[in-house]
Amino acid sequence: LTAAQDLAKQGYGVSVYESLPIAGGMLAAGIPEFMLAKDIVKAEVDLIKALGVDIKTNMKLGKNVSIDDLKKQGYKAIVLATGAWKNMELPIPGADLRGVTQALDFLRDTRLGKIRKLRGTVVVIGGGNVAFDAARTAARMGARKVIVACLESRTAMPAYNWKVEIAEGEGVEVQCSLAAQEFSKKPVDKIGGIAFRKVESTTIDMDGRISWTLAEGPDADVSMEVDNVIIAIGQQPDASMVEGVDLAENGGFKIDSETMATNLEGIFAAGDAVKMPGTIVGAIAAGHAAAKAVNGYLGGDVEAPEPDKDVFRAEEDITPGFLLEKDRWELPSLTPKDAIRTFAEADLGYPLWQAVEEAKRCMNCRMCGNCLFGRGQLCLETSRRLLAST
Repeated sequence: LTAAQDLAKQGYGVSVYESLPIAGGMLAAGIPEFMLAKDIVKAEVDLIKALGVDIKTNMKLGKNVSIDDLKKQGYKAIVLATGAWKNMELPIPGADLRGVTQALDFLRDTRLGKIRKLRGTVVVIGGGNVAFDAARTAARMGARKVIVACLESRTAMPAYNWKVEIAEGEGVEVQCSLAAQEFSKKPVDKIGGIAFRKVESTTIDMDGRISWTLAEGPDADVSMEVDNVIIAIGQQPDASMVEGVDLAENGGFKIDSETMATNLEGIFAAGDAVKMPGTIVGAIAAGHAAAKAVNGYLGGDVEAPEPDKDVFRAEEDITPGFLLEKDRWELPSLTPKDAIRTFAEADLGYPLWQAVEEAKRCMNCRMCGNCLFGRGQLCLETSRRLLAST
């Protein structure tokens, strides 16, 4: 969407082929609505449509349309921004039982209204941000009890601390250092329980892959009775819909880091489909870069890259008195008791007077105060002002 927006502003005719019935990708179908309201996503998408971008929904690459089809329709350049929607499987007995689902599927189907109610005990397997998004969603779907079970220790969980704390405040139970070994069934092939083994230790290699050592002894086995299981152990790009494009070791599209180009003429790639793990901000930045690359490929004017900004280190004892460190205001939000009753956004935003005070904190030195107080460095502009005042 970002690449489409930028190219439309430069005068190109742009189409977006979206596999889902709604536009917005992970924003519309992967992030829970209590974190990002659908009205906000729709408003952003409508702004892009207003630029003349044609968004075609329910069009899955490799199924409803192919690269060859697009070329025959006259498209001169193609950006592959298919994300990382492929769930990583948990290869243990019983993973195919009814009641066992993947986190991205669960979040997507919830936002599309395909899942309306959960009952009993729900166990989310995984320790990342998606796991806690799924757990908080399950709590709002009516689950009596929600447990997050992960391989890592509490301190080693990849999820943001604030996500874990908010989830626990909403009643989610966290059980660490557990490795699922087998799913057992109730009658009619429905999930009924999970057999875990305690984890002695975990290690992460240079590529971010986790390995673990299982505990031994009579107390090493743990079992839980469950009604639903959500597997959230990671996701990865799915490049199977495109033939002939070289792939990277992570399974995503291999590109030239400077031109965003794949090995196929006129085909570019960006976002999580290239590099994982990613963020929404990172995907937007990749979209801007892809648009510049396509514009250059099609013969448009190419802007010179911005030079890196210089920084100067600042010692604490020479910090001038007019730069005062101020703590952030705590963002007002729904109480946990009220939050789990609704899919409305849990964060309420600042009232006007607090927003003004927060702006004063951020603009204390007319730049980002975190550069000095958080990182011990100053931007070039502020450094010059400080030198002129001494």
